[in-house]
Amino acid sequence: MKQKLLLLTIVLVAVAASVKAQFIDLSTGKTVTLVKHSGNGMMFNTETQRPVHIYVNPTTNDTFYGRTGEVINGKVMRNSTGAFSYQGDADYVFRDGEFRLRSEADSAGYKKVFQRDGDVKVKYDNYKRKNEIDGDVKVKNGDAKVKVETDGTRKIKDGAFRSKKDKAGNVRIKDDSSKVKFNADGSVKIKDKREDYKGKVDEDGKIKEKEGNIKTKVKGDKTKVKQVE
Repeated sequence: MKQKLLLLTIVLVAVAASVKAQFIDLSTGKTVTLVKHSGNGMMFNTETQRPVHIYVNPTTNDTFYGRTGEVINGKVMRNSTGAFSYQGDADYVFRDGEFRLRSEADSAGYKKVFQRDGDVKVKYDNYKRKNEIDGDVKVKNGDAKVKVETDGTRKIKDGAFRSKKDKAGNVRIKDDSSKVKFNADGSVKIKDKREDYKGKVDEDGKIKEKEGNIKTKVKGDKTKVKQVE
């Protein structure tokens, strides 16, 4: 019984040590406890709730990039002021204690907020983005709104324009006069009230169209045209 209790104690101590594993934040030189953001994969300081740029595992002496968690041994540079940098990420830059997309890093009025629930909000000019902890992304750019979910679903709204892609890959597009359906099986349906037009392409490539009182069918190399009353 004592051996089992001793073994259990050793296991619990090992688990506790792994949960409280400490790293060195190269930006500050301080020992920190880190957690991985389940939505965007970035490493965060559990005390400050801020992302970490570059950190070191003091046990293995491996160096890691905070945005992705990848090992970057031998790829870290140090400038004349003593600051560390990593140039291996083409899309992001670490500035003012946070990762920013290079395409928006210098945008006027840029603001980034890390919420305690794990969500991240970005705002500049007429643009807003929310990266939720579950991986969903919501964007508002002027009057346009976009929502992208982790299951592949995507919704776009801009004035009279609507677009939706479901997790199966089917796409629906509409505006004030037309509707288009792109199905995952390859079939397509089009309807335009303004032009009095309907069109359909089956998954086998057969085409049916109606424009005004003219109907057209195309199958392989055969075409039929019919005028209706």
